[in-house]
Amino acid sequence: MNGAHAAGRPVVSVIVPAYNAAEFLEGAIERLLGQTLADIEIIVVDDGSTDATATIGARAAAAHASVHYFRLEQNGGVARARARAVSESRGEFLWFVDCDDKWSDAALEKLVAAARSTGADVVVCGAEYVHPGQRRPLPAPTLADPITGAEAFSLLLDGELTGHLWNKLFRRSLAGEIEFTPARVHSDLAMVAQLLAAADRVASISEVLYSYVVRGGSIIRSGSRRAESLLLVEQAVTSAAITLDTRIIGSNSYGYFRLRYVLLSGLKDALTGPYDAEERDEIVAELRSRLTWRLVLLAARRRDWKRLALAGTAKLSVPLHRRLLRMVAKQGSA
Repeated sequence: MNGAHAAGRPVVSVIVPAYNAAEFLEGAIERLLGQTLADIEIIVVDDGSTDATATIGARAAAAHASVHYFRLEQNGGVARARARAVSESRGEFLWFVDCDDKWSDAALEKLVAAARSTGADVVVCGAEYVHPGQRRPLPAPTLADPITGAEAFSLLLDGELTGHLWNKLFRRSLAGEIEFTPARVHSDLAMVAQLLAAADRVASISEVLYSYVVRGGSIIRSGSRRAESLLLVEQAVTSAAITLDTRIIGSNSYGYFRLRYVLLSGLKDALTGPYDAEERDEIVAELRSRLTWRLVLLAARRRDWKRLALAGTAKLSVPLHRRLLRMVAKQGSA
């Protein structure tokens, strides 16, 4: 560890996992130091980087008492880095950021103010995706008053509240109730589901405070093998649901979640990822066996026509589903 904790408890611990992040880390730390809420700590965990991340992190910690740098000698994934950072944190609240993203200088001041005024354990803000030459809004759910964690969990299953960590402020005490699911993709979703299930009150503010910058090499756009990660995420969300109410598992909301994040994501991964033919056929057969017509029709009930088409073709014909996936990918890149 480099740098010493300042006396007293910070209001927010900002969690910054970093892997080969030399291009972005220094700028991210500078922007966090410029937050209008001054009483924060910045915890950088270097996940076994092989570039200059270690030098930058250690230098920032030596220069600023509020910056703390930890290094993991071997790369273990973002979930493990976040778990280490949370274990070192002391703030009343946690905020998880990616160092190659952007955010408002007043983000923490506004999020904490909302938490204080409502007594919420989780505060959700507006955000946006930033693609090259394009911005796409990611609105927060409109909540006139705080809702329960169970109600927020239901919104998550229905897709009305996103599974991203970075547009949410969490009370740190909630983190003691969760496991840091070691999934390569959708690990945010696994954490958010568990944190919402542990929360008493959830509030939202509509203002856009965070910009997620989509880059060509990001995990969500890469052709990595995701089957194991998707299974881990499904298990984490299912466990969170069971802690709230076992009846959730039989609900339409849970079925819609499985359709989107488990079955359709899994089929896309199997058909486009780097699997050999035997692995691909095995994964596709298993997922199609779980894809019932009831789940397909859940997309229709929600007027989710894109997923209805994807689910219907997947149920009827793998070649037809492949063609639709190619069409969707071509439209997305246009």
